[in-house]
Amino acid sequence: MMEENDQEFLRALHEEKIRTQNERTQLVTMKLAFITVLFGLSSVDMGIDIADIFWLLYFVPLVAISYDLYIMSADSRIKRVGVFLGRNPVSLTGRAEREWERFCTSYRDGMAPSANLFFSIIVTLAAAAFILSQGLLPGGVADRLMKLWFSAWLVISLTAIAILWARHQRLIKTIGDYMPAKGKRLVGFIR
Repeated sequence: MMEENDQEFLRALHEEKIRTQNERTQLVTMKLAFITVLFGLSSVDMGIDIADIFWLLYFVPLVAISYDLYIMSADSRIKRVGVFLGRNPVSLTGRAEREWERFCTSYRDGMAPSANLFFSIIVTLAAAAFILSQGLLPGGVADRLMKLWFSAWLVISLTAIAILWARHQRLIKTIGDYMPAKGKRLVGFIR
């Protein structure tokens, strides 16, 4: 028999899931807006030569990765709550909700996480292309270090984005593989 505290906890979990879904949506929107504004600044004449501020473009992948981390965190929290509520018999969710959670776990939408990955890669490549198209990597022996820095920055940024995406995919799979312990007492739920 569930206690009143347990029922309140489960209601709070449902609310947390909805709140986190909204948070994830806001983060994706903020990421798109930030990157759009950043690239839009290059088309606005503010009386500043782009060569004076091109170094800001090196921060594009860092900003994209930062947003990705928050988005992935929200996504994994949503998945944890959903899988717990759908698979744990003590959650007292309705049969339809349990089936829905099982269905969602079995048929994960890989499009949104992949779209987020591709967007981060695209904006990183766009920043690199913009830097190159502006001739902002001058020639000469002294500037080989700058070219090496540019190459390292690009490779490290793209690798970090891909590694984070792969790590997130593994985490989501691990969450999806959760099965409650059968016959074992779950602390805080059954007394």
